[in-house]
Amino acid sequence: MKLLQYINDILADRKDLGLLVFRILIGLAFIWHGVPKLLSGPDGWTALGSMMGVLGIHIFPTFFGLLSGLTETFGGLFILLGLFYRPVAVFLVGNLMMATSIELASGAPLLQVSRPFEEGVFYLGAVFAGPGRYSLDALLHGKVREDVRITA
Repeated sequence: MKLLQYINDILADRKDLGLLVFRILIGLAFIWHGVPKLLSGPDGWTALGSMMGVLGIHIFPTFFGLLSGLTETFGGLFILLGLFYRPVAVFLVGNLMMATSIELASGAPLLQVSRPFEEGVFYLGAVFAGPGRYSLDALLHGKVREDVRITA
């Protein structure tokens, strides 16, 4: 038990480092998912957006496909950088909950449905956790060095 307490004590002070690692890895994963969607062009965007048809949404499939690709690609980039972190995380939650709904409505197996759901839960947690100290949001808002006081 002392070993577990020791490990907990070490990691408890490194929350911001953990958020940085999370942001980099999940941001890269979403860039990886989004770029092929974005580069697929109008035919690919239409195919992606038309998947919303299982939910009864048949309007503007090209626009919605493009929106999904943009959200994943640039959302992943902004998450990685910690820039506009919370608003971007909210967009990604919406994107992933739509993907979950589409998977459920299409009768996909639970294992396939669980992926976008779990990723959406990650981003929902990210909305509350924030980007951490090692982010562009923190840098822009002057919170990077708030724990260091300079005394003359």
